[in-house]
Amino acid sequence: MNAELRTRPVDKAVMYTALQQGYTPLQARVIAGRVAGVQDVAGLINPAVKSLDPPDLLPDIDIAAKVLADAVMCPDTTIVGLTDHDCDGSTSGSVFRLAMIDYFGVPAHRVVNMQSHRMREGYGVSESVVERLLERVKLPCVVCTGDQGSGDEPRIAQLKAAGIPVVVTDHHGVEGKGPPSAAACVNPAREDSIFQDKLIAGVHVMFLVMCAVRRELIARGALPQSAPSLAPLLAWSCIGTTADAVSLGKSRNNRAIIRHGLHLMNSSARAPWIAAKRVQGNDGPFKTKDLSHFLCAMVNARGRMGDAIASIDFLVSNDQAQADYLAELLKAENESRKLVEREMTKVAREIAEVQAEAGVPAIVVHLADGHSGVHGITASRLVEAFGRPVCCLSPKQGHPGLVTGSLRTIEGVHVRSALAEVDRAEPGCLLGWGGHAGAGGLQMQEANIERFHEAFCRAVLKQRDTTNAQPVVWSDGSLGRPPTLDVIAELDALEPYGREFESPSFTDAFRVLSVKPVGDGSHLKLELVDQDGVAQRGIWFRAMEPGHEAPVAVGQHIEATYQVAANTFRGRTYVDLQVAHARVIA
Repeated sequence: MNAELRTRPVDKAVMYTALQQGYTPLQARVIAGRVAGVQDVAGLINPAVKSLDPPDLLPDIDIAAKVLADAVMCPDTTIVGLTDHDCDGSTSGSVFRLAMIDYFGVPAHRVVNMQSHRMREGYGVSESVVERLLERVKLPCVVCTGDQGSGDEPRIAQLKAAGIPVVVTDHHGVEGKGPPSAAACVNPAREDSIFQDKLIAGVHVMFLVMCAVRRELIARGALPQSAPSLAPLLAWSCIGTTADAVSLGKSRNNRAIIRHGLHLMNSSARAPWIAAKRVQGNDGPFKTKDLSHFLCAMVNARGRMGDAIASIDFLVSNDQAQADYLAELLKAENESRKLVEREMTKVAREIAEVQAEAGVPAIVVHLADGHSGVHGITASRLVEAFGRPVCCLSPKQGHPGLVTGSLRTIEGVHVRSALAEVDRAEPGCLLGWGGHAGAGGLQMQEANIERFHEAFCRAVLKQRDTTNAQPVVWSDGSLGRPPTLDVIAELDALEPYGREFESPSFTDAFRVLSVKPVGDGSHLKLELVDQDGVAQRGIWFRAMEPGHEAPVAVGQHIEATYQVAANTFRGRTYVDLQVAHARVIA
């Protein structure tokens, strides 16, 4: 499906303010194309870590701190960190473990990390997770969830009945005050929450809860007044926040965490960071893209392909040899994930194309041989290709007749609201569901797929007419000058980029000098000449299906939308144009 090229509208007031506050014209244009109605531009774009919202306004934060402080101070109590299997969950588990052992002095044998198995157990605090937990631990025991639990009342009630109090830390959408059987539900998305920023990641909620526990332990005299701050744990919060695609255009907290976390990682000799750079082949500092495209993908891949707990083992390792071994393991898992995802996406795209051509408002693809650990990425690829909400379904491992699904969406369609509408309209259709604005997950009987698809389409249409939706490529207009390393440095100063503060893209005219398929044959290496006669290097990822004819040819004049990136090879650093969209103009 052909993509629609759009130029970002610019908020002139924000642009003027940015110029007044010292940003360059290029930087001001980029900022004003992403945020609107902001007076303190510098405070949003480059917030100080001290500007992080304190935990006090989070619902149930005091109760959670007391319950967990009691557990820390009781020498017989096992404290379980029960976290999701994705990167946000793994970093939440890492913050929990490091805080308990390194900062609060809890002996390692009393701290247990557990994560659900994506394929066998699915999302959340499932029945099988509860069974594993009850088999593994003995009373007294306290559970602290991370990045999950808000919608798991029946299982939390089961743990409560077994004598195990549960503190929920989460950021996903939730009805009311969360599970009534939980000792506390710390979630900024609660309906009664007065915590201003509803857009923080699950790992940041965990960090704030650990800060509250530290304060409670100091108040009780269990820690000295001079006890170290937990601020170094923002390095792990940075990774989970980057991975979970939370807003970077509306949340000052998220930007502060990532900026400060990157600084902590780049100034630290922690074994995981050294190992990650080694397997990436990165000789320079971490940037946001190194996290989102490599480190976060590595951590996520373990949970997609197998048991996620190795991700936490990697992230908290103090031993360089162990960190190096686990980094290689996670990298290999990520390479396996890429192969599986590539095959799944190829099949899914053919199915989705038929639906898109028929004008369905939302695409639902059932892959009978699909891998449930990867279908979320496939759903994202389909959103990019067809510009409408997507649900990708695969069999649930070990449960014949059941399927699990991952959902991704477009601007104007809120995933969790759509799922809530489906659940109201078709009671019993969904066996389990959850999510937030941009993504979600579900479980249902295979026999209900058609029923779900129809209800999901109706729910989407209540939010936005997507029957004629197309994929959209956004541009910041012409760069207006040659792409150089100075331009890259100017743009890098606005990091981090991500959801709702996307990396800048520019549109300019070029003549094609050479075209060469690379990688698996879907990518194109380009040599281009700009309008000033200056040669430029280009790469167009996923430009075509392997074996098909390239969309551009030597000698043609094209209009290309691209990002500028630095590429170091054999000690020399070049500027690459990473093409996202191109059309022939002559």
